[in-house]
Amino acid sequence: MSEMKIVVDHLRLNYNGPFDANALYRHITAFVKEMGFDLETQKEFEHNTQTGKHMEWQIRPWKQISDYLRYIIKMRILIHNYNKMDAVVDKKKVKIGSGKVVIYLDGYVNLDQQDRWEHIPFFQFLRTIYNKFIYKVYTERFEQRLTHDMNHLYHTIEQFFNMYKHYKVVSKVPPFISTH
Repeated sequence: MSEMKIVVDHLRLNYNGPFDANALYRHITAFVKEMGFDLETQKEFEHNTQTGKHMEWQIRPWKQISDYLRYIIKMRILIHNYNKMDAVVDKKKVKIGSGKVVIYLDGYVNLDQQDRWEHIPFFQFLRTIYNKFIYKVYTERFEQRLTHDMNHLYHTIEQFFNMYKHYKVVSKVPPFISTH
C-alpha cells in the first residue's frame, strides 16, 4: 500500500450570506484545472427541506508530480439552508442564493503510489530509509509547494465570497430601484 502523508489537515472556511452555488462550483473547478490538477468527483447530492436546500459536494483533485509522488487534495463543501432570494447590487435587483457554507480542505502527498516497494519486507525497510534520509529534502519541498497551492485555493475561495459581501438581501425591493 502506498504511503499517504497528510500535509494540510482540515483547513476550514465558513461563510454565511448571499452567494451563487453554481458560480462557486465553476470557480473552484476552473481554479483547480488552472493549477494543473485533474478532478475526481466523489460525492455530489442535494436534499430539499422546508428550510432550504442542503447540498454536499466532495471532490478529490490530484496532480501527478513524478512517477513516485502525487498531490491529492480532498475538498468537501457543505451548503445548508440555501434559498433563492432577491438582492440589491449597484441599485439593481437580482436573484441570488443565500445560505451557510462550510468548506474543508485536506492535502496529502502520496508516495510510492504504484506499490513498488511494498511486496517484500526488506524493500519496505529500504523505502523507509530512502524517504526519511535520502528523499527527505525533495519531499519537504513538495509538501511546501502543496501547502502553498492549498493556501492559494483557500484565498481565492475567500475572494469569491468577498465579492458577494456587498449584496444586500431584501424581502421587498424599494421603489427607486430598477428591476431590469
